[in-house]
This record gives sequence, C-alpha cells and structure tokens, in this order.
Amino acid sequence: MNGEAIEKYSIHNGNIINNESESIHNDSSSHIVYEVIRVIDGVPLFWEEHMTRLLSSSDMIDIDLTNLIGKISSDINKLIDINNRPNKNIKILVYSDKKNIINYSLFFIKSNYPDKELYDKGIDTILYKAIRENPNAKVQNAQLREKINKELLRHDAYEALLLNEEDYITEGSKSNVFFVKDSLLFTSPKQDVLLGVTRTRIVELAKNLGIDVVEKSIHKSFLNECDGLFITGTSPKVLPISRVNDISYDSPKNEIILRLMEAYDTLIEEYIKTYK
Repeated sequence: MNGEAIEKYSIHNGNIINNESESIHNDSSSHIVYEVIRVIDGVPLFWEEHMTRLLSSSDMIDIDLTNLIGKISSDINKLIDINNRPNKNIKILVYSDKKNIINYSLFFIKSNYPDKELYDKGIDTILYKAIRENPNAKVQNAQLREKINKELLRHDAYEALLLNEEDYITEGSKSNVFFVKDSLLFTSPKQDVLLGVTRTRIVELAKNLGIDVVEKSIHKSFLNECDGLFITGTSPKVLPISRVNDISYDSPKNEIILRLMEAYDTLIEEYIKTYK
C-alpha cells in the first residue's frame, strides 16, 4: 500500500512506520477512501474540512470513523513533525480489512505543484468520457486513474475534464472545474461531483466578492460560449485553463478568475497565520 510513500516515516493505525525498512500490507476487503492534504510551513491546509469529507466518504462505504477521526487528526500533525515539516501533500487512506477491522494510513506522497508559468499561461486539458460510481465519495480507483494518465500523456495535457453519458462536464479527473461567462461563475451541481475542499472555499469566496455562482449541469457545448474556465484542487489551487481539446481561452487574463486566484492565495496566508 505504501508504494506511494515518500519521506522517512509513515503512520499506520497510530504506529510510526520507517519507510526505509518496513511496509504496510493492504488487506482491504472493500473500497479504499482517501484524502490528500497540502502542507505549507508545517500547517495542514483546511484539515478540518478534509476530516469532515473523510467521515462522509467513509460513511458512504459503511465504515464508521467516528471513534478514530480524532486520532487521525492528531496523527496528521505527528507525521508532519517526525518528517521535519516538508512542504508536500499528505495522503490518508481508510479501509476495512477482511476481519472488518478499520485501518488507516498516513504518509507523504510525491507532490507536483504548478509553476508560475502555468498560472500565467494556463493549462491544456482534454475531454474524457468517464462516470464515477459515487461522485460524492473520494474512493480510490486505480484502473480509471491509469487510463486517464495514459490519455493525458498521449495528448501532453495537464488534466482531463470528465464527460458523463449525456455529454455533460462534471469535474476534472483530480479536480473540480468552474466556468466563467460574462459576470457569472458556473459549476456542476453538488450531487454530481466530489465536493472538493478548494471548490467549497472558492464558492464562498466568489459570493463574498459579489460574484454570482450558478450550479447547473454543464453540457460540453457550453465550451463554445464561456469566456474562460479553471480547475481547483489541493495542489493546483486555482489554475486557469487555456485549452480544452482544440478550443482556446484567455482564462489567465479573465478578471473574475484573477480575482479568485488572488483571494484564494490570501485565504491560505490567513489560514496559516491563524493556525500558527
């Protein structure tokens, strides 16, 4: 299971694991739910929301984390400290084994953050036909991830925007997506997507900035009408999209997108100050 783990130590069921000499065996008899939390200056960003979503995802696959969530929250800080506070992402895995015992693991993972050039120029994306069984639960799907990664590599794209059977764009393969048209911000309905922590914050920030948010199903034809679009997520934060397949956008210069990028960066700075 911890083939993804980097840094020296992981934590499994509250026990410190030395990644250089030990490994964690995955004896899962069910789906695996997970969360990814970004750490900056020793601070796990918006960890409260991540824990709330972990509880919700676990509940959807009949795992009751009520008695463990406090321990997992405490172990996040322990993991950061014992690894000398790296500025990387932490992954949390939760599953029940064949004896129906709940297990959890925490470890740092390889973390790729967009450089300034991508924020300035925007990213290339592709459309990809895929439906997730339970969009509101953050469940690990290695086969789908592998298929999408191959397509991203083939097209030299940063992200894939997922299309359902009716050709509506739901979300990114590892992000949420927003569209701008005129002075309005559009995004898919809550029930159709994974409710990303960054997505929730962006909706709140938009409303605070006086930007109206419209939650509606977005058909792929809307790509020919919108002024710009962007993805949100733990690693990319707010990242403009400059191309979807063969359609180009000037998203990095869109006023609404720029305002939201600046507001979200400010929110992170304030959260870190408050946490410390």
